[in-house]
Amino acid sequence: MGIFLFISFLFADLITCGACKMAIRQIFIYQNGILMGVHITKEQTEHPRVKALCEKSRRYWNIYQNSNLAAGSLVCLLAFFSMEWMTLVWIVWFLLYLAGMQVLMVLPLRRMYRLKEEQGWIHEKTRRTVYIDTELSAQAGRLAPKAHWHLPLLALELGAAAVLYVHGAAQSGWPGERAEWLALGSAAMGVTVLTWVMHLYLAEKRNVVYSQSSQVNIAVNRLVKRAWATAFLGADCWNCAAWLYLVLRRDQAGGLGQGDWFVYVALQLAAAVAALLPWGNLIRKKRELLTADEQPVEVDDDVYWKNGWYENPGDPHLLVPNRLCDTNYTFNMARPAARWINLGVTLVLVGSLGWAAWMMIERL
Repeated sequence: MGIFLFISFLFADLITCGACKMAIRQIFIYQNGILMGVHITKEQTEHPRVKALCEKSRRYWNIYQNSNLAAGSLVCLLAFFSMEWMTLVWIVWFLLYLAGMQVLMVLPLRRMYRLKEEQGWIHEKTRRTVYIDTELSAQAGRLAPKAHWHLPLLALELGAAAVLYVHGAAQSGWPGERAEWLALGSAAMGVTVLTWVMHLYLAEKRNVVYSQSSQVNIAVNRLVKRAWATAFLGADCWNCAAWLYLVLRRDQAGGLGQGDWFVYVALQLAAAVAALLPWGNLIRKKRELLTADEQPVEVDDDVYWKNGWYENPGDPHLLVPNRLCDTNYTFNMARPAARWINLGVTLVLVGSLGWAAWMMIERL
């Protein structure tokens, strides 16, 4: 059991820390007129205080990610001595890691915005400028694979659940297993439904204007939407495979062994990797396109991001592209629904980890 937990948590830590380091480090690279989440000109990037702030923030970010990757890996070693203590220490480390990461993302943006105010670099005239690209809108439905490819996977998962119920109901031990299998099946189908809905919204519906050139906007949006679609479909396929494997193994062997759970976790880790792989290529190609663009949009909306998150009462959108990670989306915190959703997600996360910690404490 120790080696199983060690490998599972170690892979989770490597994927989490690696993805966060790769995704957020792009804020320290000047592209599309933005550096560390703030609009400035190319000439202003050479200002001594800007260069010093950028270098210092980037150094702290790399140190933080590397040290936490090492710390998370060391915590996993506790699995060979005590599953309970490993889980407790890991939960504490993970919560501290998330909190520290938020601080290291928000503080540089706030400091850069204060520097921009002090230097008088704010452009009031372009604050409320809105760019609309009609050619991009006309291409919206043809920029990414369709979301309906998730439906055959959902049908497979439902079919496997039906087979499991029919065969399990005829066995004497089924009543005691029903709750566990219901939770596993619900989780598998919940992931499929969630990725399907997100695919519909992010990969098919949402367009972002990056440039005054329609060709640049179409190229970048095609890259982003295909990355989202590939990530969603890849993760969904591996998630479906994990559920089908459990059902088939139970049907063949009449139960599940430790090796089966190891395969299940490995397949779920493959789903996480499949969701992350498209972003490396996307970040590189997107940077190349936007760096070469000679007609960037001139919108100085930094006042809505000055606290480290987006808060614009005049914007009706609930989700907007994340200034700190432009391959991701964030909430418009001026919308009441965004505040409630964030509160709910926070309570679920902290509550779930707290419940797991309490279960481990009771077993000590």
